[in-house]
Amino acid sequence: MLRFFKKNQGERDFARIILMALFFLFHFMLTSRPLFYTRRYTRGESGLPSIFTLLNIAIVGFWFILELFEFLAWNYRWEKPSQGLSITVLRCLPILGILVFDPRALPGMMTLVAPLLTFYLSLVVKPFWRFCVTIFFCVVQLGLFYYTPPHAPPPSAANQYELVILLYQLMSIVLMFLFAQLWEQDRRNRDHQALLTAEITASHGELKKFASQVSRTVALEERTRIARDIHDSLGHTLTAASIQLNKAEAFFERDAAVARQAIADARSSMQEAMVDVRSTLETLNANSEGFDFFAQVTKPLESLERGGVKVARNFSGDQDGFNIAVLLALYRFIQEGATNILKHSKARNATIAIDFGESWVSAELSDDGCGFIRSAMGEKASGYGAYGLSGLVDRIALVRGEFTVDSAPGEGTTLKARMPRDPVSRIGKETGTDGH
Repeated sequence: MLRFFKKNQGERDFARIILMALFFLFHFMLTSRPLFYTRRYTRGESGLPSIFTLLNIAIVGFWFILELFEFLAWNYRWEKPSQGLSITVLRCLPILGILVFDPRALPGMMTLVAPLLTFYLSLVVKPFWRFCVTIFFCVVQLGLFYYTPPHAPPPSAANQYELVILLYQLMSIVLMFLFAQLWEQDRRNRDHQALLTAEITASHGELKKFASQVSRTVALEERTRIARDIHDSLGHTLTAASIQLNKAEAFFERDAAVARQAIADARSSMQEAMVDVRSTLETLNANSEGFDFFAQVTKPLESLERGGVKVARNFSGDQDGFNIAVLLALYRFIQEGATNILKHSKARNATIAIDFGESWVSAELSDDGCGFIRSAMGEKASGYGAYGLSGLVDRIALVRGEFTVDSAPGEGTTLKARMPRDPVSRIGKETGTDGH
């Protein structure tokens, strides 16, 4: 039996058991002093009040035991509808037995029976029949009020005691009907709230899983980008240095001037390789949670200025609240664009504009260089680095952003990027919707 009760442990519905316990206690007290059994029902029949008292106490106790069982065993949640119907029928059996044994007991017991049967039946029948049950018991109470047993005086309008009893009986029926409706509605609301809470919890778990996946993907993308940088810049520089050293070795005996020039070129290539290594290390160090975009973005722009390119800057807005992956992607956008301007554009002027809006950040990097013939996005751009544009496309798409290139030979190049504050919030939405 204990195991049967334990399997239904959880959040208990104490509202109903407390109200029913108070209702039973109230009727037990009234039954102990039979104020509701008027003389017109019992006159001339000695002993009937005590019999009514014992019967009512027995029924109150029996129903309270059933109430406790339903509370402890099921928490008022029947596993099958037949269980609710069975326990309701079980509650009615004592009343039917008493009526078969002595129908005269019905008027005196209806004060207790009618409200409780209204409550219990309202929980097992459809809404239309609930109203029918309530009206039925109200009509029964009114009929019993105007029914006069033999040798008993009819009820009088001047008898306030009789009218108070009738009013109490009718109000008890209506209040128990309303309590059944409110209790059932409250249970449905709590079940719906629990379902929504479970769905929100599951969605939160999915979002956390997605965020973790985004972080891993960003890290993988950064490693891939670094590998591309090493392949395109450091690998190329070291290869060039190796060729120059081989040349110096070949001309060491034949032409000292050529050998010295080859050594100088190799030294220059090695210095360029060291710059590339420092750039790669700065890229790794920038992946911390304390990433300061405005502090980091000055480095590629200063590189442009050291390379003889005049840079016009136009920054607005605040980076606070933007996803770290978005800030990193924006930094890579500027870094990649600045590198390409230095290596390929032969530009003298460049303009960088960044606008941190409420929901989006927009960036534009343009130069007055030689430009190039655009390939289809995702393919290598002629003369513009093996992985430059395709890498930017992948990186910005990863944070649900947009990236465009506008270039033509002799007309310079313009790179544009637009990324949301929080990539997760853009799931399931059109990325082209303006968030400003």
